[in-house]
Amino acid sequence: MKEATVVKRTRRSVQSVDRALDLLEALAAADGEVSITALAARTGLHVSTVHRLLATLLRRGYVRQNPETSRYYAGAKLATLAEGRSRFGELRLRARPILRAIAEQTRESTNLVVLDDVMAVYIESIPSSQVVRLFTQVGNRVPLHATGAGKVLLAALPQARRDTLLDRLELRPYTAHTLVDPAALRRALDEARERGFAIDDEEYDEGVRCVAVPVGGMDHAVAALSVSAPAMRLTRQRCLELVPLLRRSAAEIAAAVREMPTNGA
Repeated sequence: MKEATVVKRTRRSVQSVDRALDLLEALAAADGEVSITALAARTGLHVSTVHRLLATLLRRGYVRQNPETSRYYAGAKLATLAEGRSRFGELRLRARPILRAIAEQTRESTNLVVLDDVMAVYIESIPSSQVVRLFTQVGNRVPLHATGAGKVLLAALPQARRDTLLDRLELRPYTAHTLVDPAALRRALDEARERGFAIDDEEYDEGVRCVAVPVGGMDHAVAALSVSAPAMRLTRQRCLELVPLLRRSAAEIAAAVREMPTNGA
């Protein structure tokens, strides 16, 4: 019988935290998706313990599950834990001063968002300087179909991948304005791709509007850049007026991304 490798813990360690970190390290080291039984073997944990920990990590966005294979893989939110040399970490660092400049100029909240399976994840956010403002926590996961950044990320996907992803989305009505009809959503995405931006017109939160553009253009988007604010300040007309600023800023971020070293550098 093969003896499982057990790491000796110090007396002050917290067992549940140790186990969760063992699991995350195993996922990060895996080449692709991993089954629960494989994770149990790699960590020396019981299958039921792995299942319980995965449920929490999945809910928090640190782990994702492929619904077709039921296997697990590390989620994009893991990248927000460390600036380090991770691609999202460097993207955040390089984009932060640009986002801050937008927030100072517009006096509204500015965000950088990436695609994570069937959700959009905020990897950076600069809050508005105004008293009435929106607060978005880095790591928050929001629906693709009901947000400006999410719709931009969807619109920027190749048609085949977009169609596959749309078939997996739960088109939940968050407000009376949410696009829940698949045909209407597809038309909106086609329009967003053609215009180069998308607007969340109180589709996720009543009284909140957002305008977003792709970072890298509609053919090579690596993220979405958005400005969000109370709808009374961010009117539809002002959304349109902010598009040129967002496009210039997105181009700056895209240029910074091209300067980022590759893993082999």
